[in-house]
Amino acid sequence: MRISNNIALLGAFLLFAAFASDAAESTFSNQLEMLEWSDPERAGQMMDAAPPLAASSDDSEIDMLEIRGMIFADIGRDEDVDKIVRRLDVIAVAGDATATRAGHFVRAYSARQHSQYAEAEAELKRIDMNSIRADTERYRIVTLRGHVLRILGQDEAALPFLEQALDLSNKMHDDLRTLHAMLSLARIYTDSGNFDRATAQLDAARALATSLGDETGLVETEERVADIADRRGDRVQERRGSLAGLEHAKRSGSSKWLQLALLNLGDSYLKTHDYAESLKYSKQALPIMLRTNQRDGEQITLFNEGLAYIGLGSIKAGEKLAEGAITEALAGSDLLDGKELLREYADALEHAGYLMMAIQVYHRYDEISEKFMTNTRQRAFLELSAQFDSERRARELELLRRDNALKASEMRGQRLQQQLILAGGLFVTLICAALIWAMAREKKANAKLRFSSEHDPLTGLSNRRYFNERVLAVDGARPVGGCVLLADLDHFKRINDTYGHPAGDAVLAAMSQRLSAALREQDKLVRWGGEEFLAVLGPMTPLQADLTAERLLQAVRREPVPWNGQLIRCTISIGYASFPMAGASTDITLENAISLVDKALYEAKRRGRDRACLIKLVSASNESELTTISSEFESATSDRRVQLVEILGAAA
Repeated sequence: MRISNNIALLGAFLLFAAFASDAAESTFSNQLEMLEWSDPERAGQMMDAAPPLAASSDDSEIDMLEIRGMIFADIGRDEDVDKIVRRLDVIAVAGDATATRAGHFVRAYSARQHSQYAEAEAELKRIDMNSIRADTERYRIVTLRGHVLRILGQDEAALPFLEQALDLSNKMHDDLRTLHAMLSLARIYTDSGNFDRATAQLDAARALATSLGDETGLVETEERVADIADRRGDRVQERRGSLAGLEHAKRSGSSKWLQLALLNLGDSYLKTHDYAESLKYSKQALPIMLRTNQRDGEQITLFNEGLAYIGLGSIKAGEKLAEGAITEALAGSDLLDGKELLREYADALEHAGYLMMAIQVYHRYDEISEKFMTNTRQRAFLELSAQFDSERRARELELLRRDNALKASEMRGQRLQQQLILAGGLFVTLICAALIWAMAREKKANAKLRFSSEHDPLTGLSNRRYFNERVLAVDGARPVGGCVLLADLDHFKRINDTYGHPAGDAVLAAMSQRLSAALREQDKLVRWGGEEFLAVLGPMTPLQADLTAERLLQAVRREPVPWNGQLIRCTISIGYASFPMAGASTDITLENAISLVDKALYEAKRRGRDRACLIKLVSASNESELTTISSEFESATSDRRVQLVEILGAAA
């Protein structure tokens, strides 16, 4: 797994926010600020060598206590962080609001460094934002909160804070703050799949970092570029970005940036299955992380080592390292990294041939994914980001309009007053018209949003949300009559890895068209998730159900999918059953039917793919026995509680 400077970069630019205030800043603070960008350990040493703080309880002492708290948290000196917090609490007892805010912030920052994101968010919520007067302090707080919310998977909530950070940096005409605000926005756009907006931010960030001569900013920029290329399946661009990031890290002379670049380069070689080379870079990064107390980076490095060991055939050693990193991520509420770790772990197991282990991990990945951004939430997030751009432009235009109006009022006097009265009447009229238009537009947008939320944009099919809310919610507990069929595209990951994700999308679109054409008009076909499709068919004879399964197998395999002058051959595996079912003396609900055919689908996968498995008989006399059979499906097929029939189709 790749890692950005989640802690190192955040600590750097938040400490910049703490130190840079105005021309009266002390020489010591300026030196400490510049050093913090490259080496937090030396910043801590300079703190230790400085004279002790005078117990004055004024704003200058509080500000320096806050700065010390962040530096101590960066370098893992938890006891010193606790001392800072206790001192701030003592000052706050006297009713000092600044000390109260600083105490909450240092606690949140320390929790963030320990991957305790929920605790960090709870502390930040306690800060009264309306009581903050200084833009630098507001910048520091909104930036930290935006990062915490992003890692908690709450991108819609995080975006306003990170947008506000960019607005504040532009208002202060501060290039360094602007650079890091751009990089923060690029990261959240990347996580939400909005690669074009992320790329635009990175182009601007690269230009600004180059003009400033900021090698550390260029490291982060190149690593972000490599991350986008990785997600798009562009291995050449991803490797180029990783190598460029390493070169900038070496020129910066910074150990924290060097360990980041080494880790991501190791991940790059992992993606191309060069396990020995990946292990080499990971082992170079690990000692640096241990020395600099980079807890997040240490876990990701160990995880990458685990995947490399799995690829080299050492399954036990690899499994231990990978599972440990996943447990650590989920224990700290880091669902974002935990989700990505599970996906990469499952992919590695499947590529190494451990199919049953891979299936179990994929199920865990699906459970975490349910907590994350749905298609509807993602669209809402993109609309929200566009709204912030529009609002920023509107604010700039409003400031310009006010300036021009003030100059005109000095020249025109009474004449302008009359014009303003007329303009006011026109404005009221326009507002009324705009409200009517907005209400009509909102009604239309809601209808469009509902349709979009219930249909898959790639295939045009109804999605799982539609099926759960419109079908299962109504008929899920009723006895099913007809045929229930679950199909899964074989070796879809291999298609993505070989031809790229755009080719995978083209294959999914073609498969949905072929499956739809092979079914009757009244049959329901749903994109169930990923490369899975669910079909609920009306009443039919067992022979008709068998012919339907054969027809679907043949529809997919009959001809390859053309892509950029290449032909991609595809097959599917199917699990299905007709209801009411022989041998079952209890009614089988639609929910239970889907669970059973899902097990039959995995049995078809296990038997070699490109085939269908029919559940011909289930020996269950009540709901409890049916549930037991579903959970013990493999043993149930062995002791004949479930009878399976395999359909290979014409080409097999």
